[in-house]
Amino acid sequence: MLTLDDVCVRADGQQILGPVSIALQPRTLTAVVGPNGAGKSTLVKAMSGEIHPATGRVRLDGDDVATLAPAILATRRAVLPQASAIAFPFTVFEIVQLGLRQRGGLDASARRRIVAEALAIVDLARFGDRLYPSLSGGEQQRTQLARVLCQIGAPVETGRAKLLILDEPTASLDVRHQVDVLAVARRFADAGGAVVAVLHDLNLAAGFADRVLLMQSGRIVADEAPEPLLAGGQLADVFGIRMVVLRPAGWLRSAVLPDFPSLALSG
Repeated sequence: MLTLDDVCVRADGQQILGPVSIALQPRTLTAVVGPNGAGKSTLVKAMSGEIHPATGRVRLDGDDVATLAPAILATRRAVLPQASAIAFPFTVFEIVQLGLRQRGGLDASARRRIVAEALAIVDLARFGDRLYPSLSGGEQQRTQLARVLCQIGAPVETGRAKLLILDEPTASLDVRHQVDVLAVARRFADAGGAVVAVLHDLNLAAGFADRVLLMQSGRIVADEAPEPLLAGGQLADVFGIRMVVLRPAGWLRSAVLPDFPSLALSG
């Protein structure tokens, strides 16, 4: 579906990403984790076509992302950025409806229905008339997710899987909504699409992802399923902090915590 072949990104004369060669498949949720400045956002910007690599190619179903017209690209992949600053007094409904610009053949009734469904999915069903700038940071983030869901539509259309890219989608959310947002991403993948999510919470990555890309200094240093990655000790090396892996009775997946006792002793 999406392939990166020896992709390198440079800025100010310095290589900040790469070389990276990976392939993403439909029906998968891939989490990208790593310390601040590791290159996570640069990686997903290269995946989405927002930035073009200095060397290498990014291909979506065989098409070079750099050569696809923006209007075409918008129908095949959608991106939720880290932040979306909007100062104008648009309503939530108006913001979400922007996601439908590239989806033709919809009358006013269909557009209202699709927007309402997207708002319900992100737990903002009664927020359509609210002014976007009046929302909390978490509510704004969920509004933007609803917009992205309107843009991408069904996970699969005409036999082609679509790609959803989420850059720190849970950063400003409370615990319940963090889980809800990753559940939306998980359902999108299970229905045939592909999802890439940049996450800081390792437990969300472990709980929802099929695959975890661990980044350090602009490179992917591990590419594994969550369980072996948690067990292998590489997370502690990359983040520079001891970690404890837990598997409570009845849990389907493991969880990870910083080694708080050792931190207290070192302080």
